[in-house]
Amino acid sequence: MIDRPVLILSALGRCLPLALSLFALMGKPVQAGETAKALWFPDQPNAPRYAWSSAPCEACERIEPYPGWRLMAEMAGLRDIHFLIAADEDSGSAYSAAPNVLVLAPSALRLDTCQQAFVVGHEIAHLAQRHFDEDARLLSALSGKAAGWTRNGERAMGLLDGNIALAFRMSQHWRWQEREADWLGALLAAEVYGCTLEEGALPYLRAAEGYGGGIAAAHDPGARRAEFLDAFAESARRLAFHAYYFER
Repeated sequence: MIDRPVLILSALGRCLPLALSLFALMGKPVQAGETAKALWFPDQPNAPRYAWSSAPCEACERIEPYPGWRLMAEMAGLRDIHFLIAADEDSGSAYSAAPNVLVLAPSALRLDTCQQAFVVGHEIAHLAQRHFDEDARLLSALSGKAAGWTRNGERAMGLLDGNIALAFRMSQHWRWQEREADWLGALLAAEVYGCTLEEGALPYLRAAEGYGGGIAAAHDPGARRAEFLDAFAESARRLAFHAYYFER
């Protein structure tokens, strides 16, 4: 059985080595046309890979991503992401769908450049860190399923259907995933767009202050998310400075 302290320690163990490495962020950032992964971005987790349908919404349309979006994806170690635009705001400003789909609401396209870069970077981080595979694996374990009982991601996620108790047990895990996506997305926006936290992530999170509550919520309230990001403010400033300096 996997309990909450184990999940928290696991998340901290994954974040701590990388957080320490951020003190050594000096060096030329990746420029457009290059495809190298950022040295500070963590490797993908060693979780089992599941099969996913990649059909997030019928009404979505493909859009051509901005070069900066592509560069953020490449710096996260991804080469193939499908960018879609949703017809409405029903699912929030943006979301990611396994294994390689990023969906933006119309409002996301109207955001300030730095706030938009944070939103896109956040969803790229979800895909790069394969949070969807982590969810399928953990749901299986918490449900007492034998290892390898399925490699179908939607089938594993179906374990949540009508199971509020299981959702409660997953909520802390989801919050740590969201925190990971927040700081990775903020640093991607800093290195590619030269955006500090004060220019991108923080004003976006303050505007979304009312979002995050509810039963088995995946997101912390905006103020709590902003407070967590304070630890990465200096790293973002350094990356933003280098992006600004080398661009000129």
